[in-house]
Amino acid sequence: MVQVMQSKIKYKVFFRRVSTITQDLAMQESADALYREKYINKEILILNEDGVSANKLNIEQRPQMKKLINLIINNQVDIIYAFDRTRLFRDFYESNYFVSLCKKHNVDIFFTSSGHQQATDSTLLEGVMNIVSDVEGKNIARRTEEARKRYPPRKLGYIKQKETKQYIKDPSKKDALLQFFSAIKGITSLEHLEATLNEYKRILKTTTKQLLKIAKDPFYAGFDLTNGKNKLSHIEPYLTYEDFKELQAHNNLLLSYQDIERSLNNQDIYDVCCGICRKPMKFHMDIPAKKAWYSCSRKHSKTLIGTEDLILIIKESLEKIIEHLDTELLLKDSRHFFHLIHKNANVELRSLELKKHNVMEKVILETDDFTHWRQNPHYIELTKLEKTQMDFLNQIEEKQALLIENETLVRMVKDYLHKCRKSNPYFLVSMLLGKLYVYPNEVNLMVSKFDYLSDLQTQYVLKGEKLL
Repeated sequence: MVQVMQSKIKYKVFFRRVSTITQDLAMQESADALYREKYINKEILILNEDGVSANKLNIEQRPQMKKLINLIINNQVDIIYAFDRTRLFRDFYESNYFVSLCKKHNVDIFFTSSGHQQATDSTLLEGVMNIVSDVEGKNIARRTEEARKRYPPRKLGYIKQKETKQYIKDPSKKDALLQFFSAIKGITSLEHLEATLNEYKRILKTTTKQLLKIAKDPFYAGFDLTNGKNKLSHIEPYLTYEDFKELQAHNNLLLSYQDIERSLNNQDIYDVCCGICRKPMKFHMDIPAKKAWYSCSRKHSKTLIGTEDLILIIKESLEKIIEHLDTELLLKDSRHFFHLIHKNANVELRSLELKKHNVMEKVILETDDFTHWRQNPHYIELTKLEKTQMDFLNQIEEKQALLIENETLVRMVKDYLHKCRKSNPYFLVSMLLGKLYVYPNEVNLMVSKFDYLSDLQTQYVLKGEKLL
């Protein structure tokens, strides 16, 4: 069952980002704490990007940034707090797009880092600041990447000797890592791969993501393959070059696993809350089964919903909202406003016609010398009246053309919304829906209220793939 309620709020957004999982958000949290105290909880929206590189990833690969942009487009953001410009973007073009978007939707940007140049209304100055950030970011990324490939600060399975800068095998990890490489060579399916990753994640005390990187990293064979076959003599290798090449024969399976994981993670884009405790639900996924779901069991019976069911409910709810857009009322209002404009314009036109008649009489009766008729005050006044009259006639003609265009535009908008529901539901959700509350057998959706949404039921029942 789907219950439809109404809600609309403009958020104070606190946006934080760190580029790697080894960094933390504590400094940024501390810097914005003072500003968070100014607002009540329901006004605040915190968006954290943990381990997200603005150099390596574009907007489409940053779900939290996509969410922020859609909220801005939907006029649901009042102000954005960030530590500095680099926390939002590094890319010059993306930065300029974001600044112009905020400007268009009257969204303020405030930087919480002391001494950082605050956002300005100057397009030129912001452009210069964004260029500096872009160049600085790319140089940092290039130098850091080159250094990490050859001399990483830490590497699982290695001990770095500071004096000689040699990397020797870590005795506590050596056997387990060799067994991991051997196990990866023998994987035959996604299920087998996940079992192997889970086993060695526990043994090596690391993450699945890190293990997948290790399986594809030539550093463990003592090579840098960025520009040709470059042997790194300061590394004690775990694998021969031939062993490493053999390991890469399983690359397709590893890539498939990562693609499925990425695809499932991309489903976690909605504000899904538990209807019982009102807190955010936990997102889970089963990569081999290609399934994801949300669950919550905080001191209450377990609440669970699969993302497939949730996405279906959202898409069907969006369809119901689009179906109940009263386009006839919109067109009726358009016609009504046109008639009001036409009526008022006609009153003005009649008044202007009378004034013209009176001025014309004065020109004829009070003018003895027509030699300099163009400089005659009455003629100048008559010219102004004729221009005003022509402006009113043009206005009527323009509004009539707009009314005709409106009828076509309304049909096009409704058709576009239906297409958008299928291709990019997240955009419509950010525009039409708020939070989603999940109960054991029920989902509540917060629907934004607007004038042309009419006769929408407050409850629907999901049967098969349809809301009834």
